[in-house]
Amino acid sequence: MSEKSPQTTRSGEHWFSYILPVAIIAGLVALLIVMAEHPTEELQPIIPQEEWLTVVAGYIIIAAEAAAALVIGAAVIRALISYVQHLFDGMTQQINYTERIRLRLGHMLNLGLEFAMGSDILRLAVSPSTGDVIILFAIVLLLILLNYFLEREIRSSAEFSGPGDYVPPLED
Repeated sequence: MSEKSPQTTRSGEHWFSYILPVAIIAGLVALLIVMAEHPTEELQPIIPQEEWLTVVAGYIIIAAEAAAALVIGAAVIRALISYVQHLFDGMTQQINYTERIRLRLGHMLNLGLEFAMGSDILRLAVSPSTGDVIILFAIVLLLILLNYFLEREIRSSAEFSGPGDYVPPLED
């Protein structure tokens, strides 16, 4: 019967690992081009309570954007502190800690982008415009790209530090 050889499977995965990020980046570029060609337009209110809803949602949007900024800022500060704490460790241990710091920072950036996406979804629900839709799509594509590269880094990190290598967890 026809079984695929491991070499053929790896070759397909190899090409896929390049095609997916390139396609997502091309999508981001296309969104930016569309946004530049079609300026945003405002819609007229449909229901009388829309102004009140807009005010309430506006405060929630501000809170979500503040949460995104707080998460991203705290992640950067925490990564910097962890890096400085392990700056003078042995080279092998420093490489392992740096890898863990990068992965943790990536996860926190992902969380911050989730908050930003939440605020954009709320903004889109209150007053949809072409610009808001394009920004939301761009954030979603960035999240997909970030998750893809995080997954790759986690996989390569597991391959880099074999089953016998012990790297103690970072202290919080």
